[in-house]
Amino acid sequence: MEHRYLIKLSIFMVFLIAWSCKNKADTTSDKKAPISVQVAEVQQHDIKEYLTFNGVTQFQKKENIRSNVTGYVSWMKYKIGDAIRTGQTFATVRTKEQDALKEAIKIDSSLAKFVKPQSIQSNATGVITVLNVSKNDYLAEGDILATVVQPKSLVVQVNVPYEYEDYVSVGSECEIVLQNEKSIPAKITGTLPTIDPVAQSQSFLIALPNEDLPENLNVQVRMVYREDVRAMAVPKSAVQTNELLTEYWVLKFTNDSMAIKHPVIPMLKNDSLVQIQSNGLQLGDMVVTEGGYQMQDSTIVSVQKQ
Repeated sequence: MEHRYLIKLSIFMVFLIAWSCKNKADTTSDKKAPISVQVAEVQQHDIKEYLTFNGVTQFQKKENIRSNVTGYVSWMKYKIGDAIRTGQTFATVRTKEQDALKEAIKIDSSLAKFVKPQSIQSNATGVITVLNVSKNDYLAEGDILATVVQPKSLVVQVNVPYEYEDYVSVGSECEIVLQNEKSIPAKITGTLPTIDPVAQSQSFLIALPNEDLPENLNVQVRMVYREDVRAMAVPKSAVQTNELLTEYWVLKFTNDSMAIKHPVIPMLKNDSLVQIQSNGLQLGDMVVTEGGYQMQDSTIVSVQKQ
């Protein structure tokens, strides 16, 4: 009798141990591991939004060197890119009459003074950008021989849609961004009193007398559209939205390792930050920036070490 009792007791103990292990395994499996995320602090920043327009460099002052006689170019040393000053001889021209006098000089040497070629002088100071003649070319009176530009007359012409007329005016500060990412601070210095009939845009001018830039260079012109110097901001990656872009929220990281969903209203933006309005957030709070995509409210998380 006692032997049977011991056998039954042993079976019961084995069953009890197995049942306890199963419950422990089930409890362990039900406990989910925290999701690994990265967080950032809600901070105060000066955020600016910019208006960006396309512009092109131009020389405002261009002068043409013209021929004042008819004949053939007997001397010219200039080429494109050379500098020239007002009053300098650009070229000399011999006329048909002077060629005819060469034979007469053999008879009457006093005619030699009439055979000297005619000088054509530059009427501008600058750089030669267009050259239309070379030595021995035939010229007619009034022909354009070259074009001289004045580098100090360099401007950027930028076309601004008329809807932004309240934000752009003479004296407005702006920033010119070149293709090599160089930035030049500047101001609007002039405007053209006409509107493009197709694009409905107005042309503004930005004088750059001290910049060494080529003509017809495409640039971008940026100017401040809106600004808040005390904006409560978070990284762009912290703000999530629904498919219709009608609701926005961030996931606030709490002290007990939980991510709580907080609705926000996005406002100003720059390349990396977004200004937000929210009743549930304040400066110094931590928000999830990575790992929170499609995360449910009140999810247990752990912060990755960076």
